[in-house]
Amino acid sequence: MRHQIPGILVMTGVAGAALLGACGSSPSTVIPGGTGGSSFTGSGGATASSSGGVTGQAPGTGGAPSTGTGGGSGTGTGGTAAGNTGGSPGVSSGGSPGVGTGGSSGGGGTGGGTTASGGSGVAGGSGSGTAGTSGGTGPLGDITKVVPTMGCGMDPGQALGMTVKYSIATMGTKSAMCADSVCTPWMYSRDYFITLPASYDKSKAYPLVLEGPGCGAVGTNVYPLTFNGNPNVNNTVIRVGLSPPPNAIGHSTNPGEGCFDDKEGDDSVDWTFYQNLYDKLAGTLCFDRNRVFSVGNSSGSWFSNELGCKFAGDPTRPVRGVMPNTGGLPTDARYVPTCTTSPMAGMWVHELGDTTNPFTGNKVAIARAMKVNGCTIGTGYDDTMFTNFPIGGGNPDTTCKKIMGCPDLYPLVVCALPGNAHGSHDNVTNPGFSTFLTLFQTPPLLTP
Repeated sequence: MRHQIPGILVMTGVAGAALLGACGSSPSTVIPGGTGGSSFTGSGGATASSSGGVTGQAPGTGGAPSTGTGGGSGTGTGGTAAGNTGGSPGVSSGGSPGVGTGGSSGGGGTGGGTTASGGSGVAGGSGSGTAGTSGGTGPLGDITKVVPTMGCGMDPGQALGMTVKYSIATMGTKSAMCADSVCTPWMYSRDYFITLPASYDKSKAYPLVLEGPGCGAVGTNVYPLTFNGNPNVNNTVIRVGLSPPPNAIGHSTNPGEGCFDDKEGDDSVDWTFYQNLYDKLAGTLCFDRNRVFSVGNSSGSWFSNELGCKFAGDPTRPVRGVMPNTGGLPTDARYVPTCTTSPMAGMWVHELGDTTNPFTGNKVAIARAMKVNGCTIGTGYDDTMFTNFPIGGGNPDTTCKKIMGCPDLYPLVVCALPGNAHGSHDNVTNPGFSTFLTLFQTPPLLTP
């Protein structure tokens, strides 16, 4: 069963899109802001297989940061849990300290503070261990600090209150043994839609939220993320709606349905799209590279899960967290690319009896996130413990629950809903995802 989503959604008071000039990307369609409301009337069709999909290739280049030379290694007296992903924890050798070093736990400071110096070792240099109990060092340094893009300070080049369609060229070559039915060199123009906050400040680095719709939909059929009556999480984030690739990809499980290339392992055309688009946006918009998130519905949910799996901790284009509604993370060897082992945040919404995309798919994603995050209670959804995570919007406080025993800097939340439908769950996703994103706007997840 696949739900068809209408082609256009008019956003409530949405801000304008940035004018992107390089790499053959040009604005095409301007959609004036109006009254929004629900972002979907259906789920847009999901890729029916719960076992297929991609998880992502190894993070790009860069490797581990240098730990310097000379001096004996110190044991440190920092926090108890490592959680560092940006270097080799527990080695602080004289010279220039490496990121995430200084002490055997890699997480300096006492009591799990958000930032502490970790090098109280006997002879080692002073490492910069962070977030004692949570681990806070990512590929760009302390993940609680803002890392602005080169686009900060640049005029976005368009009036606010509009959503603008852009396109960008992508190309590549799939392996001869790809999962899709078309395993040849490819070239596609991909569409995306940018919505800026109504009060966009070109000198302020905002969180960037990429959104993927379901099969048969386009980049305007996404959640407005209305919060306190305003879209874009009360005009505090930049949203970019992504359209799936053309049917010419020959989708391996849902051919001709307009889905993301979400059952294609490392050969997925969506990875080149993400990389090209990230670089384009970073050169023209002001966003925080430490706060890039992926939201998805149905096929867009598989894409969201896989993007986080693939690019969490990436040295160049890191993803901080994912927010999938339905969907899942595949396990079929034909569809699975390479995942990173870096921690990430996540919030999942799913009906327990969904027969189009069974909840087992998102259980795989949740278990993987718990593992890489170093959660200490259970190994997955079925054997962990939860505490209520209120999301407002008229929903009971028990609607969504936060997984206990996970690092504070990488929260994991599950909204396991009663029922057996495959829907967009706007009444839960809009307030829920918005509430989740606000966590990353204040300490301890964001620090001066």
